[in-house]
Amino acid sequence: MGRGVGGSIEAGRLSVAEFLARQRAGAMAAGPRAELIGGRVEAPALPRSVEVAAVVGLAARLEPLLLGRARLAFLPALRLSRNDLLRPDLALLDASPRFGRGSSRAGSEVLLVVELVRGAATKDVRLPLYARGGVGEAWLLDLENGWAEVYRVPAGGAFRSRTLWYPGERVGPVALEGVRVEVLAPL
Repeated sequence: MGRGVGGSIEAGRLSVAEFLARQRAGAMAAGPRAELIGGRVEAPALPRSVEVAAVVGLAARLEPLLLGRARLAFLPALRLSRNDLLRPDLALLDASPRFGRGSSRAGSEVLLVVELVRGAATKDVRLPLYARGGVGEAWLLDLENGWAEVYRVPAGGAFRSRTLWYPGERVGPVALEGVRVEVLAPL
């Protein structure tokens, strides 16, 4: 994960609305990829080329299988609470007609987020935010260890199910019956 960003403009706890207003005004030293975690601005590191290749490869394998039931999005700004706005590496969004209307939970239209493991904060900070925000499933691509961790069943601010998947194995989002994809293909 990135570092907290200080300074007079960004000091203190911000709401998502305040954060976005400052970002649109160009008053955010952390740049366009900045996130808000617990009201604090974080500047995530830029992804390495091997990380980009892993995410783009997964998207390329997944997209033809969606058949209009869901849509992929790269680096969306995902509001999870009043003080939390994350930018997952990839998100799978509900494509049903109800998408984006009347949702009581910020992440409820998000069927799946995909994150690259970038240190302990990926699991310790980001996963609980996704679970509390209503995201149904999270896949963590751990390129260092060569596996993907699939987290499901969000409840009480945590995911209750965790499964490891290795290169060559196929998994599918729970919300999309019949869709299965190789999560980590050999690079």
